[in-house]
Amino acid sequence: MGSLARTVQTGIVIPVIVSIFLAGGASAHAQAASAAITPLVHYTFDDDLIDTGPDTFSVFQHGKGTISLNTVERFRGYRSVEIRDVAGDHDFPELQGHFPIRAKGKLYLHFALMTTDVNEELNIALAGPRGFHLGKDGIALWLKTAGGYLTEISDSMPKKLFPMRAFVWYVVDADYDIDAGTYDLTLHQEGVGKPVVEMREQPNAASQSGSQIDTFSFVGDPVTDESNVVYYVDDVLLGVSEAVFHLPFVAPGRHRLFFDYWSEARHARAGRPAPLALMSLADLGISSTDAAALREGGAAELLGQALSGKLVTVPDEQREPARQVLESVIAWHDGADELASGDARSALAQFDRAARLSRSAPLIEMDAVMALASLGRWNEADLRLANAAPLWRDDPRLPSALAALGLARGDLDAVVVQLCEGAELNGLMAEEYFMALLWKGDSIAAEQFASAMLARTHDSGQSLWRERLGDAAFLAGNMEQARERYEASLAGDPWPSSAWLKLSDVYYKLGDLEKERTFRERVYGGLRER
Repeated sequence: MGSLARTVQTGIVIPVIVSIFLAGGASAHAQAASAAITPLVHYTFDDDLIDTGPDTFSVFQHGKGTISLNTVERFRGYRSVEIRDVAGDHDFPELQGHFPIRAKGKLYLHFALMTTDVNEELNIALAGPRGFHLGKDGIALWLKTAGGYLTEISDSMPKKLFPMRAFVWYVVDADYDIDAGTYDLTLHQEGVGKPVVEMREQPNAASQSGSQIDTFSFVGDPVTDESNVVYYVDDVLLGVSEAVFHLPFVAPGRHRLFFDYWSEARHARAGRPAPLALMSLADLGISSTDAAALREGGAAELLGQALSGKLVTVPDEQREPARQVLESVIAWHDGADELASGDARSALAQFDRAARLSRSAPLIEMDAVMALASLGRWNEADLRLANAAPLWRDDPRLPSALAALGLARGDLDAVVVQLCEGAELNGLMAEEYFMALLWKGDSIAAEQFASAMLARTHDSGQSLWRERLGDAAFLAGNMEQARERYEASLAGDPWPSSAWLKLSDVYYKLGDLEKERTFRERVYGGLRER
């Protein structure tokens, strides 16, 4: 791992969603109240954007390897970080985290890990101020994959721990004793109740007591450059309190369900049209090819600044296509700020500008719908929503967005009369009304309305309203009824992925982890065979 020691590098900022708590950052009262559970570093990849920096994390994306947010494979929440290495490109991608140096006491490390190919090498390490080499104040804890096995480097020797499985989440907990230079290691595998590894007092990588630690690293293959590994990291937690990490393991790890976003939005937004949360670069029409081009052109850091609102104008030296991408992101971010502050007219102008600059940006289009709704321009809002909705059917943000639109229309009773008496049925408006009823907590009226709509519609419309009846049952806590309704909705459904997602959540709630995985794989392409 010696080549990991870089004295000067440029950290390429990507929109990794981070929440960080540094020891000593809270008030004395808060510290006294929560001293037993305050972590040094906590990365969940689901909070607001912040910049990288010397006390947070750095992202190195050289060569052809990449580090990016991923909304498909995630342990907790909506996103994880994907680390993708490319063999033979003479470099490697790295997610490197930093924290105040620790010279004594204990550290507790927790993270979730999933790889797509157990035969491709990856490396994970805790290290000190002398960097990534075997020696005092160098590598302290070192895990890697080798020949299909998760392997530890202990006392300078590799030791196979267990054969890994592809597309399976593993949760790693390490209790590290700095003074003794030893660690306890526990690993859980999704779907398995007992730990697959449980070891005590393992010598650290170099068998050095008192070795200082201030850095951790997730990387591909930094030495031989022969790895094409693609792996995912989530829920990184590092602290000085054992209490933070000794939590019950819940498999298979999909802790945030489809309607959890609904609950969070309902609590935070009070049902008014507002900008939707950014979940991936694809939301803004930025493909992996676009991101690679930005990185190769030296504009990746500017993209991170634009996403966090720190970039106001694009520097003159930036050329196309990077300039167009950056200008679109700046316009979208400005529009989101203006819509959140109540200036829907200015927000709409910014969203329209962003949309003109972007090839296909689902989030920009939906935010424009929200701005039009705030302005009461319903004909335009309905037209743009009809064009955008097919891309959002399996997105957890859609139900709360429809509820906000339904509530913004004002007189809901007048809306339902219009729906029931109209010669041509407006399906999206009907969904808005249904979601608005659920948002208000009137599940009985919502179920009655969905049943009436089911009786009025035909073909794929029936599948939609059976799914909506399942939504009502799910939010009421009736998982068996939700399961029956979601399964009934699959017949003739042109967009079954949203029902598959919700069925995976239902089976998760029912404790049937095998069926939960089966439906998840239908959405994401059969993980075991990939």
